[in-house]
Amino acid sequence: MSRARVRRLGWSVFAFAEAVALSLSIGCASGGSQPAPPPPVAAATPPAATSTPGAAAGGRTAVILAINDVYRIEGVERGTVGGIARLRTLRQQLEREHPDLLVMHAGDLLFPSFLSRTFNGAQMVDVLNGLDGDETAFDPRMFVVFGNHEFELGLLSQAPVLDQRIRESQFRWVNGNVTFAEGSDGRPLIAGENLAPSWIVESGGIRVGIFGLTVDSKKPEYASGFASPVDTARRLTAELRAQGAEVVVGLTHLNAKDDRALLATLGDAGPDVIVGGHDHEHMACDAFGRLVLKADADARTATVIELVLGADGKLAVHHRLEPIDEKLAEDCGLAGRVDSWLSLHEGFFCGQQAAQAGTAPTPRCLEQQLGTSGTPLVAEESKIRGEETNLGDWIADRMVEAFASCGAQVAFVNSGSLRLNQDIPAGPITRRTIEELFAYPAPAYLLRLKGSTLQQVAAHAIDLWPGAGNWLQIAGFSYQHDTASRQASNVELQTAGGSRLVRPDDEVLAVTLQYLFDPSGDRDGYTMLDPSLVVKDCAINGRDLKSQIVIPALQAATAGIAPQTDGRIRQVPPAAETDPCDAPPEQ
Repeated sequence: MSRARVRRLGWSVFAFAEAVALSLSIGCASGGSQPAPPPPVAAATPPAATSTPGAAAGGRTAVILAINDVYRIEGVERGTVGGIARLRTLRQQLEREHPDLLVMHAGDLLFPSFLSRTFNGAQMVDVLNGLDGDETAFDPRMFVVFGNHEFELGLLSQAPVLDQRIRESQFRWVNGNVTFAEGSDGRPLIAGENLAPSWIVESGGIRVGIFGLTVDSKKPEYASGFASPVDTARRLTAELRAQGAEVVVGLTHLNAKDDRALLATLGDAGPDVIVGGHDHEHMACDAFGRLVLKADADARTATVIELVLGADGKLAVHHRLEPIDEKLAEDCGLAGRVDSWLSLHEGFFCGQQAAQAGTAPTPRCLEQQLGTSGTPLVAEESKIRGEETNLGDWIADRMVEAFASCGAQVAFVNSGSLRLNQDIPAGPITRRTIEELFAYPAPAYLLRLKGSTLQQVAAHAIDLWPGAGNWLQIAGFSYQHDTASRQASNVELQTAGGSRLVRPDDEVLAVTLQYLFDPSGDRDGYTMLDPSLVVKDCAINGRDLKSQIVIPALQAATAGIAPQTDGRIRQVPPAAETDPCDAPPEQ
């Protein structure tokens, strides 16, 4: 279908994207990838044990390839890191030795991403359907748990979108603790033959039980409730063992602290290992002899896990982190599918922008230069969610500047709203980069806060540190972050006359995003903020952070920008000396 024809269809994008996703069949100049041989499932007679280094004599080994929080089908760093096409290559390599390899995705795949704003996650399901080498065949060895961002379209009327994505999936979804509301026919609004609380599958002669858990930070209208992860894990582990599972894996999208607490609380009554997501950085955390394993977001890395069950019934868990970078060639067939989705998306976006402006479409408009930077801008997830960064400082400064006419003194933006997950090299800053950085509409407002409230804001900013989206990038104030005790102190206002400690009864005019004070959402936990704090007579309230603050500021900086950090968040000891597994699990 020509791009002109697409534009004449208008911008009811979802229905068209559905048709395109079903019709895409991309050839490959080198012949494409061949489907892996169909793996055995739950055989009555276990196959011969798969050999593995270090396996106990007479033991059996199941192998898992695990990823989590993958938003981009094409990868990051201009396609040189991550990407589903490279993941396909890694899977092929592992399946040569382990033909019944299990693949697990620990949630956050449909949203948010630049492409998902147009295709509602259809592009991700389509590409993942080809991860076994055959996008039309069902893959009984791939398992996915809901992440909180799977519920991005959370209105009751939007339930069919998620339901359709599940039914399109040529792999299994696992959901243990989310209860979905029923429709008028008495059936759950989110369902499918490939969706269940748990599954049992055989790998390496081991019967592996898998259950799923999802964090309750985003409750859609079509979900009637989230059960306790600990209670759910206890129940499903017992059920799976009663059904003959020899090893139980919890596939979770929870905070690492909650994963570890679950293992510590349940002990032998819980899973043998947790394959997790939500934290965006790799970790291997021990909780009283059991492991929580996570890879880096956007498939920068994958975790390869060997579950070695000895003849004596004892389980050993071996794991390693596999980089997914240019050392892995892209699978040609999947790379073609990815490129087709990217090309289709750019055509939609550029046509839509032209229609809104009343101008002719500009080819490759996503490569339009909006500004330039004389220094690399730090936006990689583990940094922008755990320390002060130069990009965070620059954005927060622009927020104060934009609201100067209303008397703004400080600004803070949650790092979860800055979703690029890669640093921006020095040089041109394109529209694609800015569109990917701001995944959501982000209206900004001026709030009138007490000094004590600003102190609470600083304290909550470090509450889930490191790696959580509630971490703030700030302007106009500073504080000290004790990374050992996990406390914020010495909150100071930065004024023209110097800095001074914030007093509890101070009045502070602060710019922030609606998301952080809107009680209809989770507010990233900033429950001390609410709409009553909005300064009603500030006429510029509601300015969008991307289109009305950041882009105009970039275009106005004709000589470019070159921001530096200046000690707004003083970390003792520095963040580089910390470990995501340092916090002990609660018993």
